[in-house]
Amino acid sequence: MNKRILSASLMLSISIIFIAYISEITLTVMFVKENSVLSIIIETLLFLCLGILAVIFSKRSARKVSADITKSIDSVVIEGEISREVYPELEGLLSHFAEQSRELEERIEKLSEEYARQDKMRSEFTANVSHELKTPLTSISGFAEIIRDGIVTEENIPRFAGNIYTEAQRLIVLVGDIIKLSQLDEAQSIVKEETDLYEACEAVISHLKSISESKKVKITLKGEHISVFGADQVLDEMIYNLCDNAIKYNRPDGEVFINIYLRDLRPVVSVRDTGIGIPPDDLPRVFQRFYRVNKSHSKEIGGTGLGLSIVKHGALFHEAELEIESRLGEGTEIRIVFPKIPDAVAKVTNKPPQDMVP
Repeated sequence: MNKRILSASLMLSISIIFIAYISEITLTVMFVKENSVLSIIIETLLFLCLGILAVIFSKRSARKVSADITKSIDSVVIEGEISREVYPELEGLLSHFAEQSRELEERIEKLSEEYARQDKMRSEFTANVSHELKTPLTSISGFAEIIRDGIVTEENIPRFAGNIYTEAQRLIVLVGDIIKLSQLDEAQSIVKEETDLYEACEAVISHLKSISESKKVKITLKGEHISVFGADQVLDEMIYNLCDNAIKYNRPDGEVFINIYLRDLRPVVSVRDTGIGIPPDDLPRVFQRFYRVNKSHSKEIGGTGLGLSIVKHGALFHEAELEIESRLGEGTEIRIVFPKIPDAVAKVTNKPPQDMVP
């Protein structure tokens, strides 16, 4: 193939030299003669003919060379396959690239699934919030309209005003719980520090004293002073919601037992009640937002359906786990199990059980 290319190139060079030689002779002849119009015409035609011949000859030569090259390439593809052998020196690098590619695909798939799940939860949460806000606002608007139109007698005005106040308080609590969940979702601004779980439970029990007394529910606190690295406000909300539910869903003269202890170097806060219990089918869903086991009972006691959801988000924030056990008519126990703490940090002091509310 190389010989053919050289031959074609040589022929093309010779033709160009020949054309230049003829042109030189022609110009010499024309110089000798007088510059007449006829001589100019003849000179022009001669140059055109020579140019056309040169173009035709060059195209034919180039086409022949191109055909030879194409034929050679086609013969390589047809006659044998390109070797796919991998050099041993590159096997490790290629294997690493393949592994990274698989990991990247798995991450993209997981992120896509997580995005779809969060988008679904966001849509459901928006719909639930709209419904939960609409209910008290509708009641407030209805009671206010009746009073405005003078339909209510004077002796019934305090009762209607009390209904408006109750619904407004329910609305305030609901908005407060939504704000708390929003803060947990945007947890970057929450500061963590060493927090004593026993002291946190004591503070919560003190806040719930009036409610437990009105329900005639006895609260017993026992366990150890164990510190975890967490957000004091969030831990307070988690323990408060667990204890608040244990009181609200308890029976008259019932009991709530709070215990703080270590389990395999993992701090545990356990809240157990002697209340109505939760049906087994509802246990997997009790931590969902706005989920209520008994809607009518929840409405009577003023629940928003967000208490245990706040506990769940607080546990995720602290990388803790939630455990729940319940039996109908016997009660419920929910445990917050925090991550392991080092032996050096596990400084605990045994405390005897305390009846915080007689």
